[in-house]
Amino acid sequence: MSPIPSTADALVVGASWAGIWNLHLLKRRGLNALLVDACEDVGGTWCYTRYPGCRVDTEIPLYEFSDPDIWRNWSWSQRFPGQKEIQAYLAWVTDRLGLRGSLVLRTRVQRAQWDESENMWEVSVSEERVYRARYLILCTGYSTVPYMPKFKGAELFQNTVHTSAWPDDAEWKGKRVGVIGNAASGLQIIETLGPQVAQLTVFQKTPNLATPMQQKQYSAEQMAEMKRDFYPDMLRQRNSVTGFFASPDRATFDDSPEQRSVFFQSLFDRGGLAFWFGGYSDLLTSREANMEAYNFWRDSVHRRVLDKVVAEKLAPEKPPHAFGTKRPSLERSYFETFNLPHVQLVGVNESPIQEITTQGVRTSTKLHELDLLVYATGFDALTGSALAIDIVGVHGIKLECKWDVRANGNGVSTALGLMTAGFPNLFFPMGPQAPSALGLSPQLAEIQGDWVVNCIGHMQSKGLERIEATREGETEWKREVMAAAERTLFSETNSWYMGVNIPNRKKQPLCYFGGIGRYIDCIQRAAGAGYQGFALS
Repeated sequence: MSPIPSTADALVVGASWAGIWNLHLLKRRGLNALLVDACEDVGGTWCYTRYPGCRVDTEIPLYEFSDPDIWRNWSWSQRFPGQKEIQAYLAWVTDRLGLRGSLVLRTRVQRAQWDESENMWEVSVSEERVYRARYLILCTGYSTVPYMPKFKGAELFQNTVHTSAWPDDAEWKGKRVGVIGNAASGLQIIETLGPQVAQLTVFQKTPNLATPMQQKQYSAEQMAEMKRDFYPDMLRQRNSVTGFFASPDRATFDDSPEQRSVFFQSLFDRGGLAFWFGGYSDLLTSREANMEAYNFWRDSVHRRVLDKVVAEKLAPEKPPHAFGTKRPSLERSYFETFNLPHVQLVGVNESPIQEITTQGVRTSTKLHELDLLVYATGFDALTGSALAIDIVGVHGIKLECKWDVRANGNGVSTALGLMTAGFPNLFFPMGPQAPSALGLSPQLAEIQGDWVVNCIGHMQSKGLERIEATREGETEWKREVMAAAERTLFSETNSWYMGVNIPNRKKQPLCYFGGIGRYIDCIQRAAGAGYQGFALS
């Protein structure tokens, strides 16, 4: 293999959905493009997140590339594939598209400096290497930088893991295990480890309003039938309002109570994200409608949990937040896990964690002795991965200063959730102020990747070297992002969608809540108007 050049037309950072697709489009257009990733193989989150039970919460075929040459030649074993199968798929796609020769793996990007005189990005990576590229495309994902809460004495307990960095030699069978956090990764850890450990203590801050996954195994014959009968229609649904299902056609109170109960149960039986995005049209805009859905969900939990005190902690009469304004996890046996005699649920709002000791976790009421402590505390989502790189734009302004996410800071500003003023030729697919965490990763990778690479092609055809978001473009997009959030109940909930899953952060919509279809219209309209909201030169 010939040596990797140090200068490229475009440098892509991150080897998951967006990175692979952007690299493919760039190479297909004939550009000299490289992709850099810190992991030992492609996959991004699916390469290094390996905790027991790790799997996707979006069903096949919604969670795969829509290119017929790809989906016709790959078969899945499950409706909701696990980490190993998804990572294997992304590696297979990389090979099928002939991208291996353009990968620079086990290499972490540390700094990116804009060269005003040359209209180029100078990118410093580990091992003291430097790359120069006209375009820098950050495909670093929205959940890659783990968040670790600062507990007193956290360094004292020796056997600690975060779900984002699960070690291959971790031992839990027959052990006393504590889990802090019970969102997506926490839930999967809890229901997987629960039957295997001697003691499981779950430290819960907010109940997880999880809905049934309804996992299925697929045979080769079933996959062939799905590809023939269902794939085209399901892939077309990815441009609906939600990107998951055909747009809902009726409101909650259009139905009688009996009809609502039957419909809600049908969504539960379908499983996946149907109860969230496949139900009534007003679930996320009407408090009264939302409460109907919550009450149905709560009743279902109370029927499954034997101890009524525990059931009330898991599904309280007063909702912890509007249903669906935090992403509902999908569960297979989560609630039944709390029926096991060796599983204890600790509500940290009632019994706060005071410190971590050499023996375990001390709350205000007792010391919980542990052999293994698992942090399932999530990520510095949507902005963390970009801000982890020292990015310096025009006039020496750093991205961490431009995007001041502190509680009293100015917050994030972008144009179309793709670029930010003062940082020319820098694109960030799957970043903030786009439908990144609400849409489907493969779908958004394709939508934004097409836009980015078509933009670069337009620049080349016109002999242009520089594109930059304008302040006016940022202002207009912020207005759209805020208006979309205010039309929903999302803005009322403190969540990572709103940037406040980490203390002392500014509350702001980091996701675009206007829907995939409207987002596509917005970015295509801007491109069709000569890239309105951007300055080209």
